[in-house]
Amino acid sequence: MSKVIVFTCSPHKTGTTATVLAEVVNGAKAKGAEIIEYNMNAAGINGCQACNSCSAEDAECQCVQNDTLKPMYKDLREADALVFGSPIYMGNLNAQAWLLLNRLRPTSGPNFTPRIPGKRFVTVITHANADANSYKPVEDTLKAQFERRGWVPVGNLIWAGAGGELPEDLKSQAFDAGQRLVD
Repeated sequence: MSKVIVFTCSPHKTGTTATVLAEVVNGAKAKGAEIIEYNMNAAGINGCQACNSCSAEDAECQCVQNDTLKPMYKDLREADALVFGSPIYMGNLNAQAWLLLNRLRPTSGPNFTPRIPGKRFVTVITHANADANSYKPVEDTLKAQFERRGWVPVGNLIWAGAGGELPEDLKSQAFDAGQRLVD
């Protein structure tokens, strides 16, 4: 059975980002995946302390902090795929998303060599701008963050002008992306 980790970076549990993520999860579950979820807005998550313990040659994919994210590193080592969802706030990924990206530092070794390569990933970005390409540099940066870790993109979903009902074409794309995570 495939294991998929879902990172929700939105503070809104039923907002637009969560709506798209739910469809990705539905697709992965339809293929029999086990889903593990991390809500980056949950209490008890610390920011990176830049101690560099995780960058030592003999360090594992683990953080020395004993907080809510501690089990995440074991889950990442065991997972086949991951899904990352964030809204755009003030023209960029929100604070919760950056917190996660910083806490993913242990997934890279010395000189930023990938420690756990080969994971498949899907990114989900939602924003109120009707122009789907308005935050292309943000999307490219996010994709590069994951590819730098040796992870393989299988989908990039954007809900531009987010609000109201999830458009049927995006719903279908999200479901299909979830299935591709497990294929």
